[in-house]
Amino acid sequence: MMLAYILGSISIAFSFAVIGLLINTAIRNMNFYIRLSNFNFITGEKANRYLGVLYFKHILVTSFWRHFNPVLKLTERPDKQKLQSLRNEMTYAEISHLIAFLLVAVLAVLSKVLHYREQGFFPLLIANVAFHLYPALVQQYNKRRLDRILRAYK
Repeated sequence: MMLAYILGSISIAFSFAVIGLLINTAIRNMNFYIRLSNFNFITGEKANRYLGVLYFKHILVTSFWRHFNPVLKLTERPDKQKLQSLRNEMTYAEISHLIAFLLVAVLAVLSKVLHYREQGFFPLLIANVAFHLYPALVQQYNKRRLDRILRAYK
């Protein structure tokens, strides 16, 4: 039965990724989106290292997951415009993951509070962190690095 909850949690996480993309597309042109694009949970390098964000990034880069968003890959020496475009794509991916993370977190909490399939709470929480929170933190880490490069162009 636990295997069903694990596989169900992974399915829910992937499903909500699509919902996060759709909601993000809908809010992309709203005024508050600029503030979202510069929002950072973790600003320090030590905190990223302590939380394992750099390890998770390494796993993403060296596994089949790197093929999921080829737009986030540089193939040639970029100019400032290409770097800014890359940053916009990173922001889009980050915010989509954060929206999906929040929605799945609400779903998990509601399932626990309403005592509905409570055994699936922890698998859903783990899938949510692995498929949405950590990818968003990796995007934030990469955006901060990219911002330093973009500032050097000025």
